[in-house]
Amino acid sequence: MKNIVLSVFLILIIGLSSCTKLLEDDFPEFNDDWVINNIMIAGDSIEVEITKTTSVNGEGNPPVEDALIQLMVENETFELSYDENSATYKLNQQIETVKEYNFELFDASGEIKTSFNQIIPPSQPILNIEHIDVAGVDDEGVSHPAIKIEVPNNAARDYFYVNIRLLKRSIFEFEDEEENRIEILNIEDPILLNEGVPFPLFSNELMTGNSQEILINYTTNGASSSDGGPLIANKYPLVVELWTLNEAYYNFMKQNYQYENSRYPIIGSGNQAAISNFNNVEGAYGINAGYSFVKTDTIYPSGTENYFNQ
Repeated sequence: MKNIVLSVFLILIIGLSSCTKLLEDDFPEFNDDWVINNIMIAGDSIEVEITKTTSVNGEGNPPVEDALIQLMVENETFELSYDENSATYKLNQQIETVKEYNFELFDASGEIKTSFNQIIPPSQPILNIEHIDVAGVDDEGVSHPAIKIEVPNNAARDYFYVNIRLLKRSIFEFEDEEENRIEILNIEDPILLNEGVPFPLFSNELMTGNSQEILINYTTNGASSSDGGPLIANKYPLVVELWTLNEAYYNFMKQNYQYENSRYPIIGSGNQAAISNFNNVEGAYGINAGYSFVKTDTIYPSGTENYFNQ
């Protein structure tokens, strides 16, 4: 019996050894392509970042310092200058809406690398805004507030892209603006649900009429009670930003969300295929997109009227 077991064990070792194959280490050469980021915000100055792609073993993306960027705006030609401090190409000219910006990018030898254009849509107003102190409760009975905004709709346009940001005004202001962001939760508005992302990005695809109300639930990640009553979400003064995006920025935000969530998939969760990030620069990689925005005055939910007098 022992001889039989030993024979089977030896056969398994030989069989497994015969399946061994060395990994190939003759990888193709890596191309150092350009990566161009051109995010234009109405009211800001023009700033274009150009870097090079690197291998997985590289240390960051090295900047391209010897490019030439020419910009034409309404028959006027400008040249962006390289700023060593920010490692970007800049033009101290305020970005305006509706105007068409045409970029041409050349390498150091004078060969054109890519060209693209962009138009920033005019910002859309917030027609009406309402703060709801208690918009719902969670499974533990803790309430959460909400903001309801009304935005205009233009049926003559195929899409109307906007994004909402809620910024908390607090006596404990943080240097990083992200720390003052209010967390969106429990998306239930059909216009928002139609986008399939967990943040308030939407278009006018489902809108009817001349305007549309959008409900945005949020939390400040804190709650309190008085006299043993139910837990009520803490409220703070806040402002609301309404971003009007061009189509490229809208598509970038949707695809970037899918890209980030496919980079580190959960084993056994289903489709593990990675999704590439948004790219709309021909002949290179990168993003050419922009937006305009409006911001409300400070909104004071009930009980916060004297918040800054404390």
